[in-house]
Amino acid sequence: MRKLWLLLLSIGLIMAFAVPAAAVDVKFSGSYYAQGWYVDNPSVLDKSETPGAASWSNNSKRSAYAFYSQRFRLTTEFQVVEGLKLVTRFDALEKAWGDQSWAGAVGETQSRVNGQNGTAAATTKIQENLEFERAYLDFNVPFGKFQVGYMEYLVWGTPFLDTTLTAGGIRYYYNQGPLQVVAAVEKRAEYLGLAGGKLGATGTNATTGGSGYIGQGSDADRDVYDLGAIYKIGAGEAGLLYQYIRNSQFKTQYTNGYLSQLSGFYPYAKLTFGKLFLEGEFMYGFGDLRSYENNAGVTNANQPTAGTSLNKAQNVSVTALGAYAHAKYDLKPAYVGAKFVYLSGDDQSNSDKATGSILQSLQMNRSFFPTLILWNDDYQNSVGNIPGNVPAGATGTNRRTGQSYAVRQEMDNVWFYNVYVGVKPTPKIDVTASLSIANADKKPKSDVGTVGSPGYYGGANVTEFVSGQYGTELDLTASYKIYDNLTYMIGAGYLWTGDYFKAYDNSAVVSNNYLLTHKLTLNF
Repeated sequence: MRKLWLLLLSIGLIMAFAVPAAAVDVKFSGSYYAQGWYVDNPSVLDKSETPGAASWSNNSKRSAYAFYSQRFRLTTEFQVVEGLKLVTRFDALEKAWGDQSWAGAVGETQSRVNGQNGTAAATTKIQENLEFERAYLDFNVPFGKFQVGYMEYLVWGTPFLDTTLTAGGIRYYYNQGPLQVVAAVEKRAEYLGLAGGKLGATGTNATTGGSGYIGQGSDADRDVYDLGAIYKIGAGEAGLLYQYIRNSQFKTQYTNGYLSQLSGFYPYAKLTFGKLFLEGEFMYGFGDLRSYENNAGVTNANQPTAGTSLNKAQNVSVTALGAYAHAKYDLKPAYVGAKFVYLSGDDQSNSDKATGSILQSLQMNRSFFPTLILWNDDYQNSVGNIPGNVPAGATGTNRRTGQSYAVRQEMDNVWFYNVYVGVKPTPKIDVTASLSIANADKKPKSDVGTVGSPGYYGGANVTEFVSGQYGTELDLTASYKIYDNLTYMIGAGYLWTGDYFKAYDNSAVVSNNYLLTHKLTLNF
């Protein structure tokens, strides 16, 4: 009898613990895509140019590139009780088909262990491309809602300036009628080490890490603070975001540590009037790129110097402007639209002030996708940046803002014009053609200063890009919904390459580029 009671008690305890767990409602959502690529000339330079020519040292990708890429993404929501849930997301097998760059001598998907008792070398990764990107709590309180953990940031208003970045932080929402207020803090980077900051604590060499002085790097991090409001109106919505970024990554650097403090205002509006859709966003960024707190007269390769005397590093402020406008008119089954983007470049005329070219360092505008080739995150992630003849190193980078002169995902330093037309003959088919023209706002220079005069970094003569024309791109896409959740897309893009990609050498020969792609996407 005693054993029976013990058994019944055990079963009761198991059921008691199981009941709360069974009450959790789990929801799954996600996506999978497989995409084929053919890129004819990723170098955007003359493919027939003899190896050994000057531009080969800057870009040797003179052949076509064909491959498949894919990604599986799964989001899971654990609804614990009403108003409280845990949200997670991971990506898996985000790679090119057949990529064995990490696998060594074993098969790319063969099960393995790391080192000693397995078949793989000790340096082989245990996991096969599996990355948990998000995990955060989402819960209501009487005065609003909180989200805490790793979640999506850098998404605001319109697609302009967006980057679907994941970062750890805390976000708060308050809703009252048509008004929503949002406040957030995010930890974009943590360079903390007990031995000092990223490039060393006080009294250590600037390029070799910490000194062993506990706590010297406790402030070496990058924090972002957001405060915004969105107001819903009958025709749409309007909003305003203020963002403050404090980056102390280099604050503890040997003898010339500096602090970066940047602010930005981002107003936007999205409106619909019958068949006409309008959206726009504005950017005003300002602050200090470099404010030196410890400037003992010793410089290193990471920092500019004042004049040609190499005496002290120089404070650098920044003011940057941006604007985006988009109009679309629905004629059913056809539609037409136009887009405009302006982002200020750095005129590099003042040694202590930058006028733009900061979005790479801010990690902004990577999810804008204005074309299939230029400033397309999928293209750059799969094929690489588009340097053309832009050299690597100091002459291919703005040494104050850190911005590469190669065309990357982050659209910046540009006047961009786009018109498009599309038709949806059936609800399942969508065909679009678009034409884009892009020019640089400011032609990059090899060093800061008046063209032809000594630059303020080290006395070098300044040279300027031969042209600011990025080029003209024609894109054609067609998509078909095989199922409501499964879409097949084919696309083609042709870039008439501009002379911007000659960089400093007018004798370099640029060449056009085109891509063909098709993509199968499942959303669930």
